[in-house]
Amino acid sequence: MDAVTDQVDVDRTPEDDDPGSRIGEAVEYDLFAAEEEPSPEPPGLVAYHLAPTLRLLRDEIDRRWPHRDRASDGWIGDAAHQAGTSDHNPDADDRSVNALDVDRDGIDPSLVIRKCIAHPSTQYVIFDRTIWSRTRGFAPARYTGSNPHDKHLHVSVSHTPSAERSDRSWGIVTAPVPKLGDRVLRRGSRGSDVRELQTVANRLGARLAVDGDFGAATEAWVRTFQQTRKLAVDGVVGPWTVAALRAATTPPAPTPPGRAPGSRTLRRGTSGADVAFVQRFVGERRCGRATGAFDARTEAGVRWYQGMRGVTVDGVVGPQTWRQMQVKVSY
Repeated sequence: MDAVTDQVDVDRTPEDDDPGSRIGEAVEYDLFAAEEEPSPEPPGLVAYHLAPTLRLLRDEIDRRWPHRDRASDGWIGDAAHQAGTSDHNPDADDRSVNALDVDRDGIDPSLVIRKCIAHPSTQYVIFDRTIWSRTRGFAPARYTGSNPHDKHLHVSVSHTPSAERSDRSWGIVTAPVPKLGDRVLRRGSRGSDVRELQTVANRLGARLAVDGDFGAATEAWVRTFQQTRKLAVDGVVGPWTVAALRAATTPPAPTPPGRAPGSRTLRRGTSGADVAFVQRFVGERRCGRATGAFDARTEAGVRWYQGMRGVTVDGVVGPQTWRQMQVKVSY
């Protein structure tokens, strides 16, 4: 995601005052706790479980990126978490765990964040010192909690039965891959469009790691590129910089070879200087403006000329028609 500047620092949010919603704790928890084998609960007490909507989210992420890293995945808190309030602890009433951490490696964090903040169950998302909270309309803010969440992406959902049990798709599997130019990129941005930027940069001589992380090296290259192209040097990849990148890496369209009149047979679909000669010779009234492209109107004009001169009317400028135009045939 784009780096966040000039925004309030957030350590505690209004969610912190709600049971089970504390964020930013520095304690670690058991990343490998198996939801299929929860710890023993007193008789009659429902076993703790990951909120169904978060199970759906995790499943969609796994389908989109089946080979992703799961080392920093987690959802159930350990004893240290349980000593306080945390979304990683089971709710007292329905034993639902309303937080999920997903390892950042092997996924597109920016895509996941966009889809999470658009889902009605989401309460807040934390990633790489940035928080998106429902109470602030999901506007990004700098997160200053002791746990920066820089190795994983944290998603918490609201503590209501409808939010916890929602079966609405998160849209992860079908989401289109962001392409260069879909958004403004700057230092701190991550995703497939950053990888595309780095690939383009390397085609232009850079030696950047194509890791999808807009870091210092990528920013430095962008600034240098902007300077050489006489653009505003700000290290931000917006529409003007994207256009310059595309212009620098798009090969020029091949120029139609200059062909002398009488050097070949012309018919619909051919182009060149000799076609423009025929169009001028027959006249704009019959062929239209001399564009050098042998189109339907040019063919009609040639047929008119051939009929007028008493030669085969086929709309093709061959040796017979060239000679009628007083052109020497050289093929």
